Amino acid sequence: MMNLKETEENTELILGRMENSLNSLEQMTLDSINITDKLVMRIDEIRNCMEEMKECEQQDKEVVFDMISALVQDLMNISFEVNNVSHELEKEAVYQHETLDTIKQIVGFLYAMSEV
Repeated sequence: MMNLKETEENTELILGRMENSLNSLEQMTLDSINITDKLVMRIDEIRNCMEEMKECEQQDKEVVFDMISALVQDLMNISFEVNNVSHELEKEAVYQHETLDTIKQIVGFLYAMSEV
């Protein structure tokens, strides 16, 4: 069983980890917003290219098609980025739950010690 000094040290360690985790969550949230903004802009560019393609000459259609192909590849790369951030957010959320459980145990221990 832990003594009071060990509990204090563990609490400081856990709170430090939780603060780092919250900072990571905040940064990942900002990253995901920036990435989804890029997705929206690229999709709009593709829509504009498709509109342009409808009205251009046949030889120009190939140029516009190449532009669309490059934009679709960019969309695929951005999608991988947002997918990676989503997985990291999930890991951090799980870590937050585990940390909360540990903090509950520490608080329970402290209450039990105060009743002695």
